[in-house]
Amino acid sequence: MKILRVLNTNSVVTIDEKKREVIITGPGIGFKKKKGECIDDTLIDKIYCLEDHDKNHTLQEIVKAISERYLEIVGKVVQAAKTEYHLKINEVLYITLTDHINSVIERHAEGIHLKNMIKMDIQKFYPKEYELGERTVKWIQEETGISLENDEAAFIAMHIVSSEMESSDTPVVRKIVELINAIMQIIRIHFKIEFDETSVSYQRFLTHLKFFSARIFSGKTYKDSMYEIYDVMVEQNAYAYKGVEKVSTLIKKQYDYTLSIDEQLYLLIHIKRILDEQ
Repeated sequence: MKILRVLNTNSVVTIDEKKREVIITGPGIGFKKKKGECIDDTLIDKIYCLEDHDKNHTLQEIVKAISERYLEIVGKVVQAAKTEYHLKINEVLYITLTDHINSVIERHAEGIHLKNMIKMDIQKFYPKEYELGERTVKWIQEETGISLENDEAAFIAMHIVSSEMESSDTPVVRKIVELINAIMQIIRIHFKIEFDETSVSYQRFLTHLKFFSARIFSGKTYKDSMYEIYDVMVEQNAYAYKGVEKVSTLIKKQYDYTLSIDEQLYLLIHIKRILDEQ
């Protein structure tokens, strides 16, 4: 096999026998290599290929920018999800969870630790996914030496559940999709933007909206924990908050659901990320 492009020292892209672009990882496999050079088969550790062409390229860009070690952790998660827990997951998990792990490592280095406000619900209603999230936290520690809290196991479980939703076709999921589309339309029209559906920020936003919408249809409410920073965040991001207000109005009118402060803030953070990319 010949190198199509070098992502980093330990990962390259090539074309397999089915004419698909695949990511190959291995110690030093891309070191001082160039396009067209032959790959040393003895260095091959793992091979990754997503069936969706756009997702495949998005994953390549992520691996190019971060450590391929995080992709290898996600490879363990996908394997365990399919063979041990018999979960039907979507390949988008390779993208969202690899990026998430990278973000977690970066936040840890800055001393930032996020609280998962629905951790208990995740643990209760998605026990398999939560258990796999706990195992993932251990794999991260083994690979990086970084010890994470159980909140992170819940966040990882959310990504796993989200990928399962991608493969579902239940009435509730259809309602969730309708609400997500309505929210996306509000953001698109109000801010006069078009979403880059291949971007990491878009994938993060989509993952958040899936759980956000699921909470609305479950009718459950959660205690707020971010009163202290609410006014500051809204004042500093007044432009993005206009989008939050529009979404809040829609949800209150159509579903008789009032967004909590925490829900507004998380929505604000994701909308700001989307706008920052424009």
